[in-house]
Amino acid sequence: MDPYLVYKERRENTPVYWDEERRLWAVYPYRYCQQILSHPVMLIPSVADGNLGGSALAMKRRLVRISNPPAHDLAREMALRMFRGRRAADVAPLLARLLPPPGSAATVEWVGTVARVLPAMHILAGFGFSDRHVEVILEQLPAILKIMAPVTDARALEAAFDVVYPLVDWQVEVVFPGLTKETREYAVSNLIGLLIQGYDATKGLLSLALLHLLAREDIAKLGSWDMDHFLSFVTEVLRYDSPVHNTRRVLTEEVHFDGVTVPSGATVLVVVAAANRDPAVFERPEEFDRHRVNNRMMLTFGHGIHGCIAGAYCAQLAAETMNYLFHTYRKVELVEAAPEYEPLANVLMVKAMHLRLG
Repeated sequence: MDPYLVYKERRENTPVYWDEERRLWAVYPYRYCQQILSHPVMLIPSVADGNLGGSALAMKRRLVRISNPPAHDLAREMALRMFRGRRAADVAPLLARLLPPPGSAATVEWVGTVARVLPAMHILAGFGFSDRHVEVILEQLPAILKIMAPVTDARALEAAFDVVYPLVDWQVEVVFPGLTKETREYAVSNLIGLLIQGYDATKGLLSLALLHLLAREDIAKLGSWDMDHFLSFVTEVLRYDSPVHNTRRVLTEEVHFDGVTVPSGATVLVVVAAANRDPAVFERPEEFDRHRVNNRMMLTFGHGIHGCIAGAYCAQLAAETMNYLFHTYRKVELVEAAPEYEPLANVLMVKAMHLRLG
């Protein structure tokens, strides 16, 4: 079933919905989603640590993405400092390493070849990591990503962090000398967090943006597009076909939604994909329109103190990747009639898609 049909029905008829089976509330209109996301004391739900210990557990507790005040304040400060302190990195040489030479007919599996690795490669390049250290970190990245879910294999996760943490720690000392012990620990943890966050958000966007370009545009004309064209297109993809469909918050006080009271302590599912198609905010929301003047108001990257600090970066990286792809190859064709998606409820992730390039 198309989830957007469900979102529309709920937004119109039960905008604040009690899900008895999952024992949580869900909100669908834009203004309700924004109200929850922007509230300064709504909490990120805790994620079970299991038997996790060592540097992996310490790092997890410093992550801006899943921390709450007061620890969140320093975590966000250092995450922003890390993010703003990276140098500009050209995506072209990275893509040239991942993709076949132009002019040579080839078929590539886009998700595994590009979408899973490019975001981390690009972030690490911005901090001056050596090729060897990038290779080691990429090898450990699938294990590291599991820190965002309830921990079931603590030993494997700790082993991965024992490899990655010292490499990132050394590079942080080179790029940001003079940090205190505490701020350095937060810096290292949240640079690793940027890799995780970039993987989650940008992996999905790199595939969805490409699918929409191939389905909606004349491929022969894409080689004449400039970056502004690609960036406006990617931004509309983020609104229209969000790679993130929902997120959760725990209420620390009761909240009122036009006659419905949600009690303190309740878990609320914030359905940002439904908000992104709310006609109260977006005119003709079911139409894809890259010229839309307010598509940057989409809530795909959240809002408020827990809003994704790398949101604009993700959109820019996806646009630069599309720009490279269609200016480098004369042929870009999707092999499958329809790609396969991951069986996930909160995100829209393409599992695999093959391209013919030439």
